[in-house]
Amino acid sequence: MTGTPEMPLGIWLRRQREARGLARREMARRLIQAAHAAGDTSVPGIESMYHNIRRWENGHTGLTERYKLYYCEVFGITVGEFGLQDPDAGHLATINAHGLSVSLRYITGRLVIDISGMETGAAVTGAGAGPGRTLALVPSPGQPRSYGGRP
Repeated sequence: MTGTPEMPLGIWLRRQREARGLARREMARRLIQAAHAAGDTSVPGIESMYHNIRRWENGHTGLTERYKLYYCEVFGITVGEFGLQDPDAGHLATINAHGLSVSLRYITGRLVIDISGMETGAAVTGAGAGPGRTLALVPSPGQPRSYGGRP
């Protein structure tokens, strides 16, 4: 996502950073920290990252997917919430466990499920899968419950 028609992405990035009380240098430090936690050691140092943040917030250069993911980590949001003016609009629930984050939200008549934290080689299988990181869709007994969405 590249921002909303009402708000360019650079302005959104700056507002999100400022809403969390982060100076640009602290944001640079946290982006580098998020990159290192993800195993990416090729990110630039604090000074270069600081200048990148200025360029991104001023709309002079675009933000790559790589840094979008690091921003999500620093801001504590899912990729689906990135760039939204109100990340909590339509938000139903977020569950974090064992390094996996699952967020449920309702957007324009659809239930959107964002799953992050799975390793690249993770299996996506049904119930009964072996050990390791797997995603299992398990039906629950009884009638479906309403979570505030449209019937």
